[in-house]
Amino acid sequence: MTQVAEVNQLKEEIKNLKQQLHDKEIVFNNILDSTLAGYWDWYIQDNYEYLSPTFKSMFGYEDHELPNSPETWQKIIHPEDLKKVLKIFDKHVATKGEFPYDNEVRYFHKNGSTVWVFCRGKVIEWDNEGKPVRMVGCHVDITKLKQAEEAKKYMRQLEVTNKELEQFSYVASHDLQEPLRTVSGFTELLSKKYGDSLDKEGKLYIDYISQASVRMSELVKALLDYSRIGREKKLKQVDCNQLIEAIKSDLSVRLAETNAKIEACKLPLVKGYETELRLLFQNLISNAIKFSQPDIDPIIKVSAEKEGNYWKFSVLDNGIGIEPEHQQRIFRIFQRLHNKNKYEGTGIGLAHCYKIIDLHDGKIWVESEPNVGSNFQFTIPL
Repeated sequence: MTQVAEVNQLKEEIKNLKQQLHDKEIVFNNILDSTLAGYWDWYIQDNYEYLSPTFKSMFGYEDHELPNSPETWQKIIHPEDLKKVLKIFDKHVATKGEFPYDNEVRYFHKNGSTVWVFCRGKVIEWDNEGKPVRMVGCHVDITKLKQAEEAKKYMRQLEVTNKELEQFSYVASHDLQEPLRTVSGFTELLSKKYGDSLDKEGKLYIDYISQASVRMSELVKALLDYSRIGREKKLKQVDCNQLIEAIKSDLSVRLAETNAKIEACKLPLVKGYETELRLLFQNLISNAIKFSQPDIDPIIKVSAEKEGNYWKFSVLDNGIGIEPEHQQRIFRIFQRLHNKNKYEGTGIGLAHCYKIIDLHDGKIWVESEPNVGSNFQFTIPL
């Protein structure tokens, strides 16, 4: 082979190598784009650092907006994390790369938000004196992962707090029962033993104490019921038709006294917690009877229809209705709209309903018109 032929062959090989290098560079850049990773190449002793366009775009910048230097990333990294990064870099160098250069750090985006990244790098060249010459690495955006971790952490804390509150509510309510029974018992004894010798005012005081004890006892019982909701988490197929029939039987005396009627359409089977669902329907129906209009027989219509992935239930009445400004707050605990002397109750019933529906991953709301009636609606997933 002549010298000219050898030169031509060498030129062809160089051309092929350049093409291969170009192709690999395209593949590498595509990988960076698809993985949202940023690549950097730091020539330490020259104080020059190539920052890939994907690195810069991770923080909201165009390639031309940031110079290729180590000062660039040091200006946009969180100051607290910069100290940590430099300390890890020193360990990496001191151990000749044995200590890994891995970091989870925060950067500031161009728009002011925080970007979490996982950074991994390695010194790949050293001089004769053992000092680092060149280091390469990459950044990967892990902001969403960090947000998910924080959300999980918050949910775990919230779950623990809720359990503690439920336990506190249960213990406090349970412990209140005994002194209430004592007050009630002694009031009754006082009335029996000294009732005849008491004047009208004294008898009135005893009557006040007795009534207050009864109301307090009802409130404590309601708190106990509220704290127990969701304790027995045994999902099962629940026939809502059977629940309504059982409630009709339980309320038979009250239905007869008020001449109230419960009209229920064919209701579905749902996957839920039977005790809680029965309490839900009973609270809504009892409220419909309680808040009826004078001289109008209460009529309560219960129905359900399928909407998407949910059953939407309706408990419609012809009662006194609810003013628009009160329709949101009625589901909060202890929210009463009426004087307790006019309408009995503790103000917890609808809070029960809200908690029960939340337990079933559904929603509950009311549509109402004063002096016309209310339509309480709620959803339960299929």
